[in-house]
Amino acid sequence: MQQATSRQLYAYWDRVRNGRVAPRRFEIEPSGIAGVLPETFIAEGGGRLGYRFRLAGTRICEQFGRELRGADLLSLWDKADRDAVSSLLHTVFSDAAVGYGRFHAYSCANRQASFEFVLLPLIHTGEIVNRILGAITAIEPPFWLGAEPLLRQEIVELNLHWPDGVPAFMAQGGGEVVSIGARRFRVLEGGLSEAGE
Repeated sequence: MQQATSRQLYAYWDRVRNGRVAPRRFEIEPSGIAGVLPETFIAEGGGRLGYRFRLAGTRICEQFGRELRGADLLSLWDKADRDAVSSLLHTVFSDAAVGYGRFHAYSCANRQASFEFVLLPLIHTGEIVNRILGAITAIEPPFWLGAEPLLRQEIVELNLHWPDGVPAFMAQGGGEVVSIGARRFRVLEGGLSEAGE
Protein backbone atom coordinates (compact mmCIF):
# COMPACT_ATOMS: atom_id res chain seq x y z
CA MET A 1 0.00 0.00 0.00
CA GLN A 2 1.64 3.17 -1.24
CA GLN A 3 -1.08 5.83 -1.28
CA ALA A 4 -1.72 8.03 1.76
CA THR A 5 -5.45 7.20 1.75
CA SER A 6 -4.77 3.44 1.86
CA ARG A 7 -2.20 3.77 4.64
CA GLN A 8 -4.38 6.10 6.72
CA LEU A 9 -7.46 3.89 6.37
CA TYR A 10 -5.45 0.76 7.20
CA ALA A 11 -3.92 2.41 10.29
CA TYR A 12 -7.37 3.51 11.52
CA TRP A 13 -8.88 0.06 10.85
CA ASP A 14 -5.98 -1.67 12.65
CA ARG A 15 -6.29 0.65 15.65
CA VAL A 16 -10.06 0.05 15.92
CA ARG A 17 -9.74 -3.72 15.53
CA ASN A 18 -7.31 -3.71 18.50
CA GLY A 19 -5.88 -7.20 17.92
CA ARG A 20 -9.15 -8.83 16.91
CA VAL A 21 -9.75 -10.47 13.54
CA ALA A 22 -11.73 -7.42 12.38
CA PRO A 23 -13.57 -4.48 13.92
CA ARG A 24 -17.34 -4.30 13.99
CA ARG A 25 -19.09 -2.11 11.44
CA PHE A 26 -20.62 0.15 14.10
CA GLU A 27 -17.14 0.88 15.52
CA ILE A 28 -16.10 2.68 12.34
CA GLU A 29 -16.67 6.37 13.00
CA PRO A 30 -16.78 8.69 9.96
CA SER A 31 -15.10 11.40 12.04
CA GLY A 32 -12.08 9.11 12.46
CA ILE A 33 -11.51 8.98 8.71
CA ALA A 34 -12.98 12.35 7.69
CA GLY A 35 -10.01 13.26 5.52
CA VAL A 36 -10.36 10.15 3.33
CA LEU A 37 -14.15 9.67 3.29
CA PRO A 38 -14.56 10.77 -0.36
CA GLU A 39 -12.34 7.84 -1.43
CA THR A 40 -13.79 5.19 0.90
CA PHE A 41 -16.60 2.70 0.56
CA ILE A 42 -18.35 -0.09 2.45
CA ALA A 43 -19.49 -3.23 0.65
CA GLU A 44 -21.36 -6.29 1.84
CA GLY A 45 -20.44 -9.65 0.51
CA GLY A 46 -21.27 -13.14 -0.39
CA GLY A 47 -24.10 -15.10 -1.85
CA ARG A 48 -25.91 -14.56 -5.12
CA LEU A 49 -25.87 -10.79 -4.75
CA GLY A 50 -22.09 -10.62 -5.08
CA TYR A 51 -20.34 -7.78 -3.28
CA ARG A 52 -22.71 -4.81 -3.24
CA PHE A 53 -21.60 -1.28 -2.40
CA ARG A 54 -23.52 -0.12 0.67
CA LEU A 55 -21.80 3.28 0.64
CA ALA A 56 -19.42 4.84 -1.87
CA GLY A 57 -17.51 8.07 -1.41
CA THR A 58 -18.27 11.09 -3.55
CA ARG A 59 -14.87 11.14 -5.26
CA ILE A 60 -15.15 7.48 -6.28
CA CYS A 61 -18.62 8.05 -7.77
CA GLU A 62 -17.47 11.22 -9.57
CA GLN A 63 -14.51 9.42 -11.11
CA PHE A 64 -16.60 6.49 -12.30
CA GLY A 65 -19.31 8.85 -13.51
CA ARG A 66 -22.15 7.13 -11.68
CA GLU A 67 -23.62 6.37 -8.28
CA LEU A 68 -22.12 3.08 -7.11
CA ARG A 69 -24.35 2.45 -4.11
CA GLY A 70 -26.18 -0.83 -4.74
CA ALA A 71 -23.87 -1.83 -7.60
CA ASP A 72 -21.75 -4.99 -7.43
CA LEU A 73 -18.08 -4.24 -6.77
CA LEU A 74 -17.19 -7.01 -9.23
CA SER A 75 -19.08 -5.19 -12.00
CA LEU A 76 -16.15 -2.77 -12.27
CA TRP A 77 -14.08 -5.47 -14.04
CA ASP A 78 -14.47 -7.69 -17.09
CA LYS A 79 -14.65 -11.49 -16.82
CA ALA A 80 -10.94 -12.35 -16.52
CA ASP A 81 -10.21 -9.71 -13.89
CA ARG A 82 -13.55 -10.29 -12.17
CA ASP A 83 -12.52 -13.87 -11.37
CA ALA A 84 -9.21 -12.68 -9.87
CA VAL A 85 -10.87 -9.94 -7.80
CA SER A 86 -13.57 -12.40 -6.69
CA SER A 87 -10.87 -14.77 -5.45
CA LEU A 88 -9.21 -11.92 -3.55
CA LEU A 89 -12.54 -10.88 -2.00
CA HIS A 90 -13.30 -14.47 -1.03
CA THR A 91 -10.03 -14.61 0.94
CA VAL A 92 -10.75 -11.25 2.60
CA PHE A 93 -14.15 -12.53 3.73
CA SER A 94 -13.22 -16.11 4.62
CA ASP A 95 -9.77 -15.56 6.18
CA ALA A 96 -10.05 -11.93 7.38
CA ALA A 97 -7.09 -11.02 5.18
CA VAL A 98 -6.45 -7.50 3.93
CA GLY A 99 -6.61 -7.24 0.14
CA TYR A 100 -4.97 -4.51 -1.86
CA GLY A 101 -3.77 -3.83 -5.36
CA ARG A 102 -3.56 -1.54 -8.34
CA PHE A 103 -5.54 -1.17 -11.55
CA HIS A 104 -5.64 0.97 -14.66
CA ALA A 105 -8.93 2.60 -15.62
CA TYR A 106 -9.86 3.92 -19.05
CA SER A 107 -12.24 6.71 -19.97
CA CYS A 108 -14.63 6.83 -22.93
CA ALA A 109 -11.83 8.68 -24.79
CA ASN A 110 -9.46 5.81 -23.85
CA ARG A 111 -7.44 7.98 -21.49
CA GLN A 112 -5.75 6.02 -18.70
CA ALA A 113 -5.61 6.66 -14.97
CA SER A 114 -3.98 4.44 -12.35
CA PHE A 115 -5.54 3.55 -9.01
CA GLU A 116 -4.73 1.77 -5.77
CA PHE A 117 -7.39 0.02 -3.70
CA VAL A 118 -7.53 -1.57 -0.27
CA LEU A 119 -10.11 -4.02 1.17
CA LEU A 120 -10.37 -4.30 4.98
CA PRO A 121 -12.59 -6.91 6.68
CA LEU A 122 -15.48 -5.84 8.93
CA ILE A 123 -18.03 -7.73 11.02
CA HIS A 124 -21.54 -6.32 10.74
CA THR A 125 -23.66 -9.05 12.34
CA GLY A 126 -22.72 -12.32 13.98
CA GLU A 127 -19.09 -13.32 14.36
CA ILE A 128 -17.89 -13.64 10.77
CA VAL A 129 -16.61 -11.10 8.27
CA ASN A 130 -19.57 -9.93 6.19
CA ARG A 131 -18.59 -6.38 5.17
CA ILE A 132 -15.50 -4.63 3.90
CA LEU A 133 -14.25 -1.13 4.44
CA GLY A 134 -12.32 -0.07 1.37
CA ALA A 135 -10.73 2.78 -0.52
CA ILE A 136 -10.11 3.52 -4.18
CA THR A 137 -7.48 6.20 -4.73
CA ALA A 138 -6.12 7.71 -7.93
CA ILE A 139 -2.33 7.58 -8.28
CA GLU A 140 -1.14 10.96 -9.59
CA PRO A 141 -4.65 11.92 -10.79
CA PRO A 142 -4.70 13.25 -14.36
CA PHE A 143 -6.34 16.62 -15.02
CA TRP A 144 -9.33 15.06 -16.82
CA LEU A 145 -10.28 12.61 -14.03
CA GLY A 146 -13.87 13.25 -12.96
CA ALA A 147 -14.77 14.95 -16.24
CA GLU A 148 -14.71 11.74 -18.28
CA PRO A 149 -16.38 8.69 -16.71
CA LEU A 150 -14.29 5.57 -16.29
CA LEU A 151 -15.69 2.75 -18.39
CA ARG A 152 -13.15 -0.07 -18.24
CA GLN A 153 -10.73 -1.28 -15.58
CA GLU A 154 -7.75 -3.62 -15.83
CA ILE A 155 -6.07 -5.23 -12.82
CA VAL A 156 -2.31 -4.67 -12.60
CA GLU A 157 -1.51 -6.19 -9.19
CA LEU A 158 -3.36 -8.03 -6.40
CA ASN A 159 -1.96 -8.72 -2.92
CA LEU A 160 -3.05 -10.25 0.38
CA HIS A 161 -1.78 -9.28 3.81
CA TRP A 162 -2.53 -10.79 7.21
CA PRO A 163 -2.08 -8.12 9.89
CA ASP A 164 -1.06 -10.70 12.49
CA GLY A 165 1.15 -12.77 10.17
CA VAL A 166 0.54 -15.57 7.68
CA PRO A 167 -2.33 -17.86 8.78
CA ALA A 168 -1.27 -21.08 10.46
CA PHE A 169 -2.60 -23.26 7.63
CA MET A 170 -0.16 -21.65 5.21
CA ALA A 171 3.54 -22.35 4.98
CA GLN A 172 6.00 -20.08 6.71
CA GLY A 173 8.15 -17.65 4.76
CA GLY A 174 5.52 -15.21 3.49
CA GLY A 175 5.39 -16.45 -0.08
CA GLU A 176 6.97 -15.35 -3.31
CA VAL A 177 5.92 -12.55 -5.66
CA VAL A 178 5.40 -13.82 -9.19
CA SER A 179 4.96 -11.56 -12.23
CA ILE A 180 2.87 -12.74 -15.16
CA GLY A 181 2.95 -10.14 -17.89
CA ALA A 182 2.04 -6.86 -16.27
CA ARG A 183 0.45 -8.63 -13.30
CA ARG A 184 2.05 -9.66 -10.03
CA PHE A 185 0.76 -12.37 -7.73
CA ARG A 186 1.95 -13.62 -4.36
CA VAL A 187 2.27 -17.42 -4.28
CA LEU A 188 2.23 -19.08 -0.87
CA GLU A 189 3.40 -22.65 -0.50
CA GLY A 190 1.07 -25.00 1.25
CA GLY A 191 -1.07 -28.02 0.64
CA LEU A 192 -1.54 -31.35 2.26
CA SER A 193 1.29 -32.93 4.17
CA GLU A 194 1.72 -36.66 4.32
CA ALA A 195 0.83 -38.52 7.50
CA GLY A 196 3.65 -38.63 10.00
CA GLU A 197 5.23 -35.35 8.98
